[in-house]
Amino acid sequence: MAADTDDERSPWGRTVLEANEMAEDLRAEGWEVVTVRAGHVAPVTPDRGETDRFGLVYVAPDGVAESLPAAVDGAEFDRSTAFRQRVGSDLFLLTRVEATDARVAVLLVGAVNLSRPAASDLASVARDRGHLGSHVELLDGTHLATFRHDHPADFLPEEGR
Repeated sequence: MAADTDDERSPWGRTVLEANEMAEDLRAEGWEVVTVRAGHVAPVTPDRGETDRFGLVYVAPDGVAESLPAAVDGAEFDRSTAFRQRVGSDLFLLTRVEATDARVAVLLVGAVNLSRPAASDLASVARDRGHLGSHVELLDGTHLATFRHDHPADFLPEEGR
């Protein structure tokens, strides 16, 4: 996947740069910001009767293991916005999740390989259910946070787009 480089000219580099600029702007406006730059993002569909945990799973670096749970604890996240760029079968995502009353923002940065069957399966499930989750975990599977998005079409492109 092209997400292996931070070169500002690459789609991944531009996505990271945009996240960094967004974080700086939010901090300048007095927001607490945690940026999760995922090493891997996997689409996950409901499995074996499990209905609540589906969406995009972001594998986060250990550096957010304390800051992310502390920032989201007690905050009510009421807004999310997805910024995306598709290059071939790679979808580069920057998701901004906000708790407006608490002035806390989480920026999820990652890339999804849309050529995997799970990606189209997830898009279908999310459209049917009308929502999508973003789950943040450490490599060892430790759950850090989950965010619900009620506009899944903003995250995953329609077939062929």
